[in-house]
Amino acid sequence: MTLFLALVPALDADDMPPSGSFIEIDDARIRFVAEGDGPPVVLLHGASSNAEDMRMALSDTLDGYRAIYVDRPGLGWSERPSGDWSPEREAALLARLIGELDLESPAVIGHSWGGAISMRLAIDHPDTISGLVLIGAPLYSGVGEAAWYNRASRWFGIGPLITRVIVPLVGPGRLDDGLAETFHPAPVPEGYGETVQARRIFRTDIFKANAEDMAQVNAHLARQELLYPSIQLPVVMLAGSSDEVVYTQRHAVPAAGIMPNARTVIREDWGHMLHHQSPDAVRDALDSLHRAGDN
Repeated sequence: MTLFLALVPALDADDMPPSGSFIEIDDARIRFVAEGDGPPVVLLHGASSNAEDMRMALSDTLDGYRAIYVDRPGLGWSERPSGDWSPEREAALLARLIGELDLESPAVIGHSWGGAISMRLAIDHPDTISGLVLIGAPLYSGVGEAAWYNRASRWFGIGPLITRVIVPLVGPGRLDDGLAETFHPAPVPEGYGETVQARRIFRTDIFKANAEDMAQVNAHLARQELLYPSIQLPVVMLAGSSDEVVYTQRHAVPAAGIMPNARTVIREDWGHMLHHQSPDAVRDALDSLHRAGDN
C-alpha cells in the first residue's frame, strides 16, 4: 500500500479536493482527511455525499480526537475497486484502511448509508474498531424502492443515457430542493452546497457508484439485519423523530432493542442531518463510547 499527498498529477486542476491525502487499497485511491490528535475516530458520510459533509458539521467539535474523514469508495474523490460492490466489500476495504493508517481500535461515526456500512464493519471486523455512533442510519430492508433514476442507471441500453445526459442536465436544477428535503426540519447551512461541492454527485462516475449502492439497498440490508444481535461493541444511535428520509421507529428503535450494548438518543426536532443541527450530541455520544471502554 502506498500513502501519498492529495496534490498529485493524476488529478486535473479543476478536480482537486479541498484538502487531504490518498491511500491506495485494492488498486483504488481512497481519499481521507486527518485532523487533530488523540483517540482515533473514523467518520463515514452517507449516500450522495462526501467526507466534506461530516467535516463541515463536526470538525470544530472533535477537539481531542484524531478524526479521519473518509470519502467512501466511488464517492467524493475516492475511487471504487472494480467488480460488484457491496457493504461487505466496503467494510473489508475500510478495515484495511484502518490497518494501513495504524489506527488503534478507532470508534466509527456513520451517517445514513455510512451508518449501515459501519454496522457491516462491526459485524465482519469487530476487532478493528471500538464502537459505533450511528446517525440516522437505515438498518432494515423494506425501506422502499430505490429512486427510478438509480434503478434505471443499471438498465442495459438506457443506463448511459441516464448517467451521461439526463442526470447532468436535470440534476443541478433539483439540488437546492433536494438539500432542503434532506435537512428538513432544519435549514440548509449557509454555504453548504459550495463547501461540500454537492454538485459532484452529478458526475457520471460518482452518480453510477451511488446508484449502484442505492438500487440494491434492500438486498444489502436483508443480508445483515439478522446479524445485529451478534454485535457486542457499544453502539449509540442518534435519530430524529422528524427524520423523513430514514424513519427512526423502523430502524434505530428496533435495532437498539436487539443489540446487547446499544442505546438510542432521539429528539423530536432532529431531522436526517442532525449532525449539523446538534454536533455536540455527536461529541457526547463519542465521549460515551470512550467512557464505556474505560470501564
